[in-house]
Amino acid sequence: MTLDAELLSRSWSWTREPTRWSLDDGALRWRCPGRTDYWRRTEGLPPVHNGCSFLTAVAGDFEVELLVEGTFADRYDQVGLMVLSTEERWLKAGIELDGELWLSAVHTRGESDWSREAWSAWQVRLRAARTEGTIEVSVENDGAWRVFRTLYLDEPVAVGPYSCAPKGDGFEARASVLRVEG
Repeated sequence: MTLDAELLSRSWSWTREPTRWSLDDGALRWRCPGRTDYWRRTEGLPPVHNGCSFLTAVAGDFEVELLVEGTFADRYDQVGLMVLSTEERWLKAGIELDGELWLSAVHTRGESDWSREAWSAWQVRLRAARTEGTIEVSVENDGAWRVFRTLYLDEPVAVGPYSCAPKGDGFEARASVLRVEG
């Protein structure tokens, strides 16, 4: 299914509408506003929940896959996949700029944790699959999928691409090859 067909077959909405956005040539493109993030308490930082996510609701078991990229300029600029239940319970996984590029995941259960590993590309293909409440987040690398994060989140959620620019003025983001089952 193409991105256009997937978007038309489901109900989607922005958690925060970006500065501008469009759907064309099989890709969702948007301008991530500056001073945006999803984060809760860890590192002594106050909670913030004002990133841009384009989400659709899923229930029970699901699988979502997408390819995202961003034209990062500032520290912590990030784009990826969001699995959102509430403001205090969510997962974001994607690529992030912190001196260099990182494949990162943040699972929030009241407070945010953060895991990351070095990444070498300005784009990433991600998949999140939930079975009986357990979510495995995988990254595609050289044509093969590799799980890099496992967590438990069994409540109703919404899924889709997200972006944040916590320190900077924002950047251009793109999502394609979006597939949602469930």
